[in-house]
Amino acid sequence: MRSFASTGFFCGGLLLLAVTGAACTGLSTGDAGGNIGSGDPGDSGDEACVPSGEEGSTPAPTFPGSGFSGAGDPITAALDPLSCGSASRFTPVEETVEVDCYYSNNDQTTPMAFVERIVEIAASEELVHVRLTLNPAFVDNTYGETAIGWGGDEQAEPEPGPGPGPGGGPAPKPKGHKGHTFKDLVGSDKAQFQMTDATGELVLDFFVDYISEDGSQPSGYGSLGVVGGEGKMLLGDAGAVVAATTSLDRDLNACGYGGYVVDSPETDESYTPNAETPDWDYRVVYDVWVSASTFGAAGFGDATISYVHASPSKYPSDTLVVTEGPCPSTCEDEDPPAGEGGSDPGDEPGEDEVCQESGEECAGNTDCCWDGDVCFNGVCQPFDIPR
Repeated sequence: MRSFASTGFFCGGLLLLAVTGAACTGLSTGDAGGNIGSGDPGDSGDEACVPSGEEGSTPAPTFPGSGFSGAGDPITAALDPLSCGSASRFTPVEETVEVDCYYSNNDQTTPMAFVERIVEIAASEELVHVRLTLNPAFVDNTYGETAIGWGGDEQAEPEPGPGPGPGGGPAPKPKGHKGHTFKDLVGSDKAQFQMTDATGELVLDFFVDYISEDGSQPSGYGSLGVVGGEGKMLLGDAGAVVAATTSLDRDLNACGYGGYVVDSPETDESYTPNAETPDWDYRVVYDVWVSASTFGAAGFGDATISYVHASPSKYPSDTLVVTEGPCPSTCEDEDPPAGEGGSDPGDEPGEDEVCQESGEECAGNTDCCWDGDVCFNGVCQPFDIPR
């Protein structure tokens, strides 16, 4: 995989991104409970309100914890693969930005992740840049003595799902966390991307490694992309993936915080940036750049995910099946959207809306009680990550 050089300069203490509209952007808003904000927290009034139904105009949501490197800006900022938010030589292609949010079976109001896509030009080569950002209520880049939300009984765990457990037994209790270590993240976490051409044909299917031992990196750790660690090609040529990186890779190497391999920089439940490490991204983020020529004459179509995974996660399950849906609106008078196949979360569920236990019939993933179940061949069943 190739890397691209980048340059940058500072604006009021923040790195200025060359292709953003505003010179200095604000920090991502939200909270440690997984609620999201709408880009720049400095916006106010009707001009900041964009209904979620207007395709192509809705701003990307933001999860808390992005730090001040610029990595939390919308994907139009064209962050270089190995930079810490410095100005990019990549040129975004106008009107190619797309954003989708992904919801778990039992929560159709708060996204568990969102996926951004944009076409960029780098050194005359057209690239498709895809970014996956996970909700920090599921997993984050805090670990060691400074871990946030990994303290077992001290944490208010999310409910595993309504009703009794499979087989008529009691519902499973959230697993007791005994903390989160840096080693938990090394060589265990990954994300799967599936990319299609404009006709809907699957062209690429691959895992991206989150973080592994890598002696070539300043910190001794880095993402091995699709060719090492947990990274792997399931369909297509690895050469199509021009570059890949993750937020923790950027934190440790590009941002120069390589000493934080035992305890993460101290923060609070709002992921307030640490003065000693202001650029640290507490979110779990995966970025990939794929050569647009890979998709042939049909051109690029879409990039999707079917689950989110972390080992361990803050949830009862380390793997949550997710369903694509519209992102929440920033408008106060608009009901939050439901994910695909879900009911309107603004309404009380009807008496006939009962979720299905493992082994019972279903029409879609959102019919299943458990976030780790997928509706396959009309039956709810536990989802197994492909190997």
